[in-house]
Amino acid sequence: MVMDVSALLPSARAGKDFLESSRRDGGTFDFAAWPRVPARRFGPLGRARTAVSGLRAVQRLTVGFLDPVEDALYLTAGLRHMGFPASFHLGREVAPAAPPAGLYSWVRCGGAVLSTSLPVNEEYVEIYTNAPEGESSA
Repeated sequence: MVMDVSALLPSARAGKDFLESSRRDGGTFDFAAWPRVPARRFGPLGRARTAVSGLRAVQRLTVGFLDPVEDALYLTAGLRHMGFPASFHLGREVAPAAPPAGLYSWVRCGGAVLSTSLPVNEEYVEIYTNAPEGESSA
């Protein structure tokens, strides 16, 4: 399945712009203005997986390799710009139960985790989710 470059590049720009506008000093983020999902344009989950590959290729050329939180922010905004109802998830490791447990983030679309092959459902407890209005984050 091939992604249309005319859709990919503006969506990659939207991901970059959202990431840059969300960054704050000290490695923190402000997620106040999440991008809305326009009318769906691309359909099934398989196309969202293809879009992730394309967005990551452009990401590496324009902003480099990102940490998991920034990568998930970039991908969520880019996928939403393309019309996919992507949701951003932040989780805390199940073990150890007390600090210093690590944090990790991922992107879901249509119930499937798209941004990582880690078993996030088994290894992390969700502590923050941002799903598009009217969409389930599961």
